[in-house]
Order: sequence, then structure tokens, then C-alpha cells
Amino acid sequence: MIQRRNFLIAFSSTAFAISACGLLAGPARAARGNIVTGQALGRLNAYRSANRRGALKSDATLGRAALDHSKAMARSGRLNHKRFRARMRKYGIAGAAAENVAMGQPNVASVIASWQTSRGHRRNMLGNYSRVGLAVARDPASGNRPYWTMILAN
Repeated sequence: MIQRRNFLIAFSSTAFAISACGLLAGPARAARGNIVTGQALGRLNAYRSANRRGALKSDATLGRAALDHSKAMARSGRLNHKRFRARMRKYGIAGAAAENVAMGQPNVASVIASWQTSRGHRRNMLGNYSRVGLAVARDPASGNRPYWTMILAN
């Protein structure tokens, strides 16, 4: 029987939480991915509304930053928050920001649900943010596992 593992990491500029960390080795290759913020926005905003938080707006810059990071993780086969602040500066994102990453969830609904069950991820999703970008990438070198990145910012 094959055991499936889903890994999650949450990061915030003011708090750092790791719910589980899985490190997988793999050579660098061309990853493919998609920005999926639009698919997640309704679900995210319903969750925030149920917790008396304001709605998030889809942000193309955050989506591109999330996609680039998801592709980098898929190429390496590793979850990480490497150079989070530097990546945010590269995209002109200043101020408070947070990042959730995950690996293995097959779709938007399952990755959002898994983040909701993790204190650090939940804190990020319910944080004082107004914009969001979400992306997923896969790479044959890392078994075509989906690597997810959500970036939230003001």
C-alpha cells in the first residue's frame, strides 16, 4: 500500500509556523503551473466572512509571485520560504505579507481545507490582509506533485 503525505508550511512576516515539513530531493527541470486565485477567492472570502474578516481581492502581482515560488519548489522538490522578503521586494510588495505553502493536495478546495486545519496557515488566511495570490505548479522531476503557494498582503 502506498502512503500519501501532504505537507504544509505557513509563513508570516510577523509570525512563523510550520505544521509539517517534508523535504524531497530532485533535480532542477522546467516546471509548469497556473495562477488559481480566481478559483479560490470565493472559498477564501466565505471562510474570512464566517470569521468576521473582510474580503480579499485577487492581485495579479501576488499571483505571479506565488506562481514563481510554486515553480521553484516544484523544480527542487522541496517546500520552503526561501528569501521571502527578497521575493516580495522583487515584486514591489512592501509592508505586511504572509505566505502559505503546501504540497500534495490535488485541488484548490483541498489545499484551502488543509490550511484551515493548521493554526499557522489559518492565522495567515484570517490576517489583516486585503489582497491575495494563489498558484500551483508541478514538475516531472518531483513526481508531478502539486506545489501550492498563497501570498497575502495589504
